Amino acid sequence: MRRSSMKAAAVCTMSAALLVGGLAPTVMMSQALAAEGDESVSTSNERMPRNTPGADGLPWLTEAGQDIKGYRVSAYEGSYYDERFEQYRLCVVQRESGGNYDESSGGFVGAYQMGSYNSPSRVTGKLRAEMVAEYGQDASKELDRLAAQPLYKWNRFWQDAAFWTIFNKGAGWRQWSAEWGANWNCDHRANAESGWPNKSRYNYTPIERSTASESTASTRSSKALRGTRHKAVERRFGQTKHEVGSADYSQWLARKFINAEYNWKSREFRALKSMWWKESNWRFEVVNGQGPWYGLGQVNGPFIESTGFKISQYRSSPYVQIKVGAAYIKQRYGSPKAAWQFWKANGWY
Repeated sequence: MRRSSMKAAAVCTMSAALLVGGLAPTVMMSQALAAEGDESVSTSNERMPRNTPGADGLPWLTEAGQDIKGYRVSAYEGSYYDERFEQYRLCVVQRESGGNYDESSGGFVGAYQMGSYNSPSRVTGKLRAEMVAEYGQDASKELDRLAAQPLYKWNRFWQDAAFWTIFNKGAGWRQWSAEWGANWNCDHRANAESGWPNKSRYNYTPIERSTASESTASTRSSKALRGTRHKAVERRFGQTKHEVGSADYSQWLARKFINAEYNWKSREFRALKSMWWKESNWRFEVVNGQGPWYGLGQVNGPFIESTGFKISQYRSSPYVQIKVGAAYIKQRYGSPKAAWQFWKANGWY
């Protein structure tokens, strides 16, 4: 809903300073350990990479190179790689896709949400000289194959390689800036970014959620969810195996609610699912302090109160958030599909 250039921030009991301070050493430590060859260490927010090429010497066939979920140090370390911008790259990955290399959102695809101007054929053309010089015919054949594949189907190594080549040591930074349509700005200056991946910022991947911090977990405690009205939900819509407050629960409930209340069917739900993924990653506890905007649909306080709910009631209940969010969509756009079309054109709704 918000017009802000900032993505939503999760409400945590820790301060943002503590989160940033705690995560920056994590990334640095993981890089150091990787350099020492220690693959047994696991961190809470970043899986250890194995970038060493296998017996065939091809980095896109390693475990790290083929992984498409979550955050790792760059799987590509070729001539365009520059360690001074690694934290900038992680900032872009988290804010663009939440670490989902197979993300496809309208005309923007992959971990770095590259637009149609970066077509597979164009990007493989940029990669070819370096890769063929380094890996010979194996790279040439693989690039021929990738030229016919959308970028979100490329594995981590090739998407990372595409980012570094297009970024070109800072020369291509505008492709991830507001100037080119992004809703935020990661600071593209050398060594300017720090603390990524950051648990207090927008977009958790399933991997992050599975190892969420105690502060995030406490937000979903029984006390925090006391106002969910879950028993009333069960009476109306039946039971679900999903944990109250989880993204799966909210999506299950939203599908049921919009069908019962507005007769919005599968196509409308798909539009809502995509749009609220962008707004909150389907995390009911998210707050964007710049508005402020709250919850699943990032609705502001005045609209919440206009529907008869207190902000505290709204924030504690996925059901209320869905009810209010759907009412906002109905009032302003008529349907989720119409709202999603507007969102894709403007980056807010």
